Order: sequence, then structure tokens, then C-alpha cells
Amino acid sequence: MRLNGWLLDVRLSDYGVHLWVKTGEKRTRFSLEYQPDFYVVPRSVSFNEFLDLFDEHPHILVLEKTKRYTSLSSPDERPVIRVAVDAPDFYRSVVGQVEKYGEIYDDSLSHTQRFLADHGLIPLGEVSLDADEKHRIQSIEPIPLNRSLEPPPFKVLCFESYHEDELSFITYDETIREEHRFRGEVEETLDTFMEHIREENPDFLCCIPSDMKTLLKLCEKYGQLSLGYYQRKSFHLEKGRVFLNLKTYRRTSLAGILERIMYTREVPRIGSDWAAGRAIESRQSYEASRRGYLLPRRGFYQPMMSLGELIKERDHGGLIFAPRVGLHVNVAALDFESMFPHLIIRENISYENIDEEQASEGFLLDFTRDTLERRLYFKHMKKELRDQPEKWFWCETRQQALKEILFCTYGYSGCWANKFGNMNTFMEINKAARNNLVDAMNVAREEGFQTLYGNTDSLFLKKKEANKEDFDFLAALIQEKMGLPITVENHYRYLVLLPQKSDEAFGAINRYYGIRYDGELVCRGIELRRRNTPQFIADTQRESIRILLSHDSPEEIACKGVKQVKRLINKRNRELKQGLVPLNELEAKTILRRKPSRYKTRLPHVTAAKALEINGKEVDRGGIISYIYVDSSHSNPFRRVSPAGYQKKFDYKKYQHLLFEAEKSILLPFLGNDEEPKAMNLDRFF
Repeated sequence: MRLNGWLLDVRLSDYGVHLWVKTGEKRTRFSLEYQPDFYVVPRSVSFNEFLDLFDEHPHILVLEKTKRYTSLSSPDERPVIRVAVDAPDFYRSVVGQVEKYGEIYDDSLSHTQRFLADHGLIPLGEVSLDADEKHRIQSIEPIPLNRSLEPPPFKVLCFESYHEDELSFITYDETIREEHRFRGEVEETLDTFMEHIREENPDFLCCIPSDMKTLLKLCEKYGQLSLGYYQRKSFHLEKGRVFLNLKTYRRTSLAGILERIMYTREVPRIGSDWAAGRAIESRQSYEASRRGYLLPRRGFYQPMMSLGELIKERDHGGLIFAPRVGLHVNVAALDFESMFPHLIIRENISYENIDEEQASEGFLLDFTRDTLERRLYFKHMKKELRDQPEKWFWCETRQQALKEILFCTYGYSGCWANKFGNMNTFMEINKAARNNLVDAMNVAREEGFQTLYGNTDSLFLKKKEANKEDFDFLAALIQEKMGLPITVENHYRYLVLLPQKSDEAFGAINRYYGIRYDGELVCRGIELRRRNTPQFIADTQRESIRILLSHDSPEEIACKGVKQVKRLINKRNRELKQGLVPLNELEAKTILRRKPSRYKTRLPHVTAAKALEINGKEVDRGGIISYIYVDSSHSNPFRRVSPAGYQKKFDYKKYQHLLFEAEKSILLPFLGNDEEPKAMNLDRFF
């Protein structure tokens, strides 16, 4: 039979793989033979001696001398020996025996990715296959990716579980709106919820890992049909279902997860939670395997470079033009669109062609270009869909998922963990970026614009009496002369560039706030942008900025506006002191980056997490810990903070300090040493 479907998962079997494919409303399991292989260059023995040593090994199916490229920069193929193993279960033991006699290549690929690369398949992408009546695949090939906005017809069931006096499950739809609640005695509630899963028959079960582990244990304890099992850091669910982490889903949605998985080229149960660096490593490994390059076992560990070497070499970091601290009128921020990927493509920068210039296109360029074009398509398409919120959301989450990866491509090029990376590639991208920003500043200066601040890929510019069309014209001129897309990202009515708190004589990098001509606030690097800032502090700071920048002239802002902000802060301080602020608005929230036991310092959120564990709550890496300061100066860390919901009091002095620090952050350019409004020469604003 011939059919098309969506590739949900690839799983190992005793002597092959099982492919789960979504066809219509059902998931179907197909099988295909798979014998994993790797390559070796003998070191302590000759090639013939190596072949004799392993010729009769019980688990080696193929032992043959061949030729392959052992690095991206290799001009010629090298002699190597291919070793194919009869089953995945014996793969690691065979590698362990062989590595004593030579250098191993290609063993770092996971079995699923090795299989995908061998057949050129894309996880969660469409495939076309031929299979017999026993679902044994005769042939399979990928269907080229399209740029459809709507995700494939996958069904997602999101849920959370709570198990205290009673068991409860809360399910959500694909937009994380609550749908159903199941609550009551454990066995009865479990039975009802499992019946709900059977009726819905989702392709993806989406929850936090601890909730899935709890559900699997409850199913086993109360004799429910098994949902699956947990092994090797991933969930293997029955009937082809795939686990997704609810935290990842909330952040990126199904459309965003699809883009990341299709880029990563690893199945979702393994790769959906990977950080951008690991996703890039996975894609590079897939591409190298497809092109016939053998993969080294580990990344190149970079040596430390002395100051003299750094100066001598080409790395001087990204270019930052120091901010001109203060209030500025009629400012535009011009931003290069995906500058680093564009530079990689324009300058043909890749790992293998830095030291020796090559006319041929570098290894990095093909899939970087493909990812960049895909991201820009969705980014520009969403501008046409503002009146279609669902399609706009699909575009936004897709382009954001790809943006995170493209942003890290530059940094990962010099990372010690990168199998192909080298510091020269990283430095060459830096050099191109510096030259690019300087050239753009020179074009702006020739047109009469003044640079207030420049940071790597963006410029903040002003020109007396310039309007939006003037800034757009400048952006078009820079793009024409430099061959890189650049746009006016924001046009500010007022922009305040902030000083460093430690030294007010110097401008702070990425710390500013402003209001655009359309009334929208844009803030970077201040309290309201941080997750661990309590809502009360963030809301007060946001309101303060609106009040400050609501006036018609810089003179009014510097005098009237500053006084109004001070009155607001004093009012909020009184509310705080009188206990009029709801406790939930005083909660700070911080992501737990590792398990509480792995931290060496007693940070507030770590202390709160440990307190939750003491109270019998399950806390895991990646969770968001909410806490309240109750006595921040106490010698006992457990008395300084409390997990949210466990205390009815708070540390007024601590929150007063946070409130005044939020005020200081935005008023620093307007205050003297006595923290009263400065006498200012208004020429500085023009």
C-alpha cells in the first residue's frame, strides 16, 4: 500500500525500528530494518590486523574497508573501516571493544537521528511510504517542507495533576484555556481521566515531566492499562503518542515546537526541550552525515588565549557605541534583520574556509540560509494577518522558534562543545559585524544623522526635524549600500538612555526606556522586564514611566514629570506600609535552573524550593518558584523568604527598598547627588 502521513516518532525494536505515522485520524506503526554502524581509523594495529581481530565477532554484520571525509576541511577522503552492528542493544558494547584499537567516528549520533539522516527524513514532517500488509516498509521518502501556517492535524491534550488529600486533573485546550476538571477519590478520578484520554485519543500528551511520572505510577498501582514508560531521559508512550513538556508548549505552542523539531532533525520526545546550542549541534550532525562527513566524538576544547593573542588575532568582540545618557527627542532605532546569519551567508563564513579561502559554498551556509528564509517568511507574513489572530499566532510562534536558533548560530560557532566549531570562525563573524556597524554609522553620518547608541546590530539615531519617512529612507539607503536588510524597529517620541548604577558617568548597555509615537512603551534592562520583580513593583514602575513621558516637552518632563513620579512612589509606599497591597502582587518568580540539591548557595528561590520539598511538594529543574520576602535580613535563609501561599506577612523594608530602586532606575538621568531634579541645560536634549 502507498500512503502519505506525518512522521510522529521513531523507536527502536529488537532488530530494527518502528515508525509511528499519523494518517487521517489514526496513528499507524510501521517497521523497517536498521543496523547501526560507525567508523574507525585503526591506530595501534594495521587495517588488516583490525579486520582479522573482529572478523568473527558475533554482533558485527559488516566489517569493510572504505573511504570517507573525516573532517569538513579534508580535501580528500581517508581510508576507514565501517563497522555495522546487528542490533542497537549491542551497539555500545561493540564500540567499547573496538575503540581500544583506533579512533572512532559517527558513534555520537543517537539511533533515531542516524536513522533519520540515513533516509533523509524530517521528524513531524510529511512522508510518503510503501508498505506490505504487515506494515513492513518497502520504501520511504520525505515530502519537501512547505510554508503552511497551520500546524499539521495533530491532537494535543494538555493537563496538570495535583495529588494531596484528593487526586485532581485539569485539562487545557491547545491555547491553554481550561477545559475540564476531574477531582475526587484517587482510583475513581484516575479511571475517569484515563477514559477521557481514550476518548480524546491525543497524539501528544502535554504536561510537566513529574506529572507524567506520577500518572504512569498511578496507572501501574491501580491496574490501569499502561500509558508507557520512562527510559533514558525520555517517555515512551503507548500507541504512538508523544510526550511534550507543558512548560515548553506554553512558551512556544505546537507551531513553535514543530519548527524547532524540524530544524533539529531529532524526534520530539528527545529534542523538543533542547536549548538552541544543542539544537544547532544536532542539525549540524544530521547535515554532515547526509553529506558524507564522519562525525568526531566530541567538540574541540578551546585553549585559553592571552591578551596579546586576542589583540594580535581578529577578535575584538562585538562593537558597542556607548549610550549618550539622558532624555532624547524623536529617536529611531534601526535594527539589522538577523544580521549574523546574513553575514555568514554574505561573507561565506564557515568552519572549514576561514584559514584557507574557498570559492565553494561553506558547510554552514545551506541550512542557515534555509532556516533564515523560512523565519523571515513567517515574520513578514504575520504583518498581513493582524486581523486574523489565529494565523498571526502561528506565524509569530514559528518565527520566534527559528529566531532563537539563528541568534545562537553565531555564538555556537566558537563553542567548546561544537564538534566542528573553531574560534577563528567566531572571530571572523565578529569582525564582519563590527565592520558592518561602522559602515552603517558612516552612512548615517553622511546623511546628517547623529548616533546616540550602537549595539552590535542596531543603531539609535536622531536628526533635527526628521520624520518617519526620513528614517525609512536612511534604512533603505544603508540596505542598498551594504546588502543587508535593516528596518526602523521603533520610532520614539521620547527615549531615555540610562547610566550605569555603579558609575553614573558611563552609559549602561541595553538599559533604556521610551515611548513611541503610537503610545507604546519600550523598556529594556530595567526592573519591570525581569521575571523576579514583583508585580506591584513592575506595575508601579510602568505607571511612573507613562506619567513621566506624558508631557509635551523635555522641560516639563524634567520638572513636572519627575515630581509627579515622586508623588506616585510615595503613594505606593504608603499603600505598602498600610498593608493594602495584595500578597500575590508581592510574589517574586524565578526559574529553577537545576534541582535544589545541586545549588551551593542559598539564593531566595532555592531556599523557597527547598522549603516546598520539606512540605512534601515535588520540585524539579525548570519549574517557576514563587516566593515572598518575609524577613530578608534574618541569619536563617529559611526565615528570609517563604514559598508563595504559606505566609500572610511580608518584609515591608525589603519591598520599600525594591520600590525606591525601581524609582531610581528611571530617574537617574534627571537627579543630582541629592536626588533632586538637576538644573539642566536643555541643549543636551537636541
